[in-house]
Amino acid sequence: MRIKIKRAKENDIKAIGKLNEECFSAHKGNLKKAILWIKSNFRAYPRMQYFVAENEKKEIVGYILWMEKGGFRKEAVWELEQIGVTAPYRGQGIGTKLIIESLKKIKQYLKKQNRKLKLILVSTGAENDAQRLYKKTLKAKPECKIKDLFRGDELIMVSRNP
Repeated sequence: MRIKIKRAKENDIKAIGKLNEECFSAHKGNLKKAILWIKSNFRAYPRMQYFVAENEKKEIVGYILWMEKGGFRKEAVWELEQIGVTAPYRGQGIGTKLIIESLKKIKQYLKKQNRKLKLILVSTGAENDAQRLYKKTLKAKPECKIKDLFRGDELIMVSRNP
């Protein structure tokens, strides 16, 4: 299976919205709200940057959203805000590929501005299996837990000197 990671374009918003509705409880059953959420984030470029995973048929099967925190600093702090892969493609390394390849593009973007990546934040459910993915790909470590944030406790993970 050949998967290509690329920067999302405006015509990808609907497909990303469908994935968002599938993968995240906030917009389950409400594609219109999911698309509105994606549009609003997409328009916040360069602070927020979407990347998509395309299969051989050019179908979007996953996406990742990165968000810069605290202003455009010389030593930048970015948050892996959201990552989702459609059910038939899960467990095939697409999440890992999304993180690694999109992070390279974020670092290139920063280098062009004579800036560097200081650290990465990731927020995830305390019971979410995705913690293993973040530990493996980013070497992120748990820093703190926020009680009852969304559907339960939320874990803040940090990757230093990524």
